[in-house]
Amino acid sequence: MEDLAQTGTAGFRREPIFGQSRTAPPVKSGLRVVAGTEEQKLLDIVRDGLRQDRVDLYLQPIVSLPQRKHRYFECSSAVRNAEGAVITPDRYIEIAKKSGLIKAIDNMLLFRCIQLVKKIQKHDYATSFFCNVSPTTRADREFFQEFREFLERNEEMAPNIVFEFSQADIAAHPEEVIEDVQRLSKVGYRFCMDQIVDLDFDAEALAELGFHFVKVEAQTLLPEERIGEDALSEHVIGLKRRLDRAGIDLIVEKIETEQMLLELLDYN
Repeated sequence: MEDLAQTGTAGFRREPIFGQSRTAPPVKSGLRVVAGTEEQKLLDIVRDGLRQDRVDLYLQPIVSLPQRKHRYFECSSAVRNAEGAVITPDRYIEIAKKSGLIKAIDNMLLFRCIQLVKKIQKHDYATSFFCNVSPTTRADREFFQEFREFLERNEEMAPNIVFEFSQADIAAHPEEVIEDVQRLSKVGYRFCMDQIVDLDFDAEALAELGFHFVKVEAQTLLPEERIGEDALSEHVIGLKRRLDRAGIDLIVEKIETEQMLLELLDYN
């Protein structure tokens, strides 16, 4: 199986792809990222962004190693304020969760991803887009069942979409997640488990459900405090072997330096 890596902050492409029903404007030269915004002001910006259709879809490349060839794209959202400054997810996600806005943002991201897939299919562009399904969105059973039925009716989109579920959500609601995954897997959709904190999971069981990818942060594999490095190396190598046997690709995200990349390549 190919080794895959997701570029870190430095590789994040701040290029709007779609608006709700129109092409988003290109990024302006010298566009600044908002920093130091007070929480209430930031909350107002997010609310206004939802009302004024200023939530854009962004793509971050996932590349194969060692060639660094683009294989897939990770979909994420960012909000613009009235002046065009970009608010990145790391700044607004927690505030959006506390204020109850995260579901609206997540739902918009899902449908923007669908819009993107429909557009690229018209041009026979063969790639896949990773789209996160948050616990908040999946827990809204009325919405998600309707969304699932929509996906089942449009199974031609399956080769171009990979849905991500967090490890915590799978563990906390196994029956619901398994039902959703099994139904969508039957018509060809693929899945990725992300936000992994426990590396001792059953790779074979994941593969049987339709999971083709797992995503692990580089820092989980390369902690700053290298206590028992030999044991750590064997643990990571063992994980890679289990995934290879199960036919699951490992994606390492948040690779921030060349040194981290070189160390990860040592693990094959």
